[in-house]
Amino acid sequence: MARMAVDDKDLRAARKKNKRQKRIKNYIIVLVILLIGFVCFLLRGYWVPKLKGLFEKPHGLIVNDGTLAAGNFPITLSDNGSTSLFVSEDMFVSVDDSAIKFFDINGEQQKLIQHTMAHPAACVCDDKMLIYENGGNSFELLGFKGEIYTKKLDENILLASMKGDTVAIVTSTDKYDACLTVYNNEGSVIYKWSANKRIMSVDIFEDGSGCLVSTFSSNNGVVSSTVTELDFSSEGAAMTSGELDTLVLGAYKNASNDIWAVGDTAIYRIDDNGNILSTTEYNGELCAFDANDRLCAVACSGVARGSSRLMIFNSDDKEITGDVSIDSGKVKALCCDDENVFMLSEHSAECYDLGANITATAAVSNDYVDFVHMKESLIFVGYRDINKIEFKN
Repeated sequence: MARMAVDDKDLRAARKKNKRQKRIKNYIIVLVILLIGFVCFLLRGYWVPKLKGLFEKPHGLIVNDGTLAAGNFPITLSDNGSTSLFVSEDMFVSVDDSAIKFFDINGEQQKLIQHTMAHPAACVCDDKMLIYENGGNSFELLGFKGEIYTKKLDENILLASMKGDTVAIVTSTDKYDACLTVYNNEGSVIYKWSANKRIMSVDIFEDGSGCLVSTFSSNNGVVSSTVTELDFSSEGAAMTSGELDTLVLGAYKNASNDIWAVGDTAIYRIDDNGNILSTTEYNGELCAFDANDRLCAVACSGVARGSSRLMIFNSDDKEITGDVSIDSGKVKALCCDDENVFMLSEHSAECYDLGANITATAAVSNDYVDFVHMKESLIFVGYRDINKIEFKN
């Protein structure tokens, strides 16, 4: 009996030891899985973009017939200089040297606003439009119901930008090469910033809290640029990048809190501390570009005659996402939404996904110089008229 008791005790000890070893093994397995998951999370910027579209249903190419819309189209343009097109919510807007006209998707004019600006330029955001006199000294903020406020300045306006209720005006002064003045929805000045360099672009943040400004200078014929982040609630710069060896035409903050700086010879991706993350140089002359917080698209002339190159950058990917050769002539204009890039070239209108895969196309006239996309339609402006085609993508 005594020996039996000893054997039971040894057996229980062995069982406890075995259970303890299994628990330790399970803990190690769990820790390894958690460690792998943590590493994958840290490196998600490198592998997540590669999986995009892997399990999606293939998208066949849609060939639109390019038939011009009838009814109110074509809309004949006046002889008052060139005409610019914009989208304001569910309407498209034309701006020329004498008037601003609002149209619905069917081309029926909904409103006309006369103006007296000699060289008008405009910005549109949602249901508001900023119109200013390029090289002049007056600007006006408009809503669909009419004027919100108007200003006449002492200095000449070099450029302007708008986002929501916030308006930024860049002027030249005797003391500085450029002065940035920011106005609220009532036309009151809320911020001022001056620079001893020329300001090339201003992009206001969605929440109106600040903006990105690109400035440039020239030394012995060599142009360089700097991107500066401004906070409207504090003085001085929140961030200033190093010098970029290009003329930065536009700087935009993306969804990853990085900055796309689109230059005339290269595009830079900069982090929120102003450090350069990547640089992509163009092989040809810059033709067109567009950007939002999700993606940036750049088109330049191609190596072969009559070709262009389209490059697409995604905010989730540190490197170029899509790169494709365009064989339909020089690219005239680009228009981006969150998932697509719409392109107008000399002979066609096309749509590309984030990987630069063509998803839709239509043959169009070479007379058009610009376009907007709205409600499965492309609306083109030429030298004589405005036309529309249905464009499914």
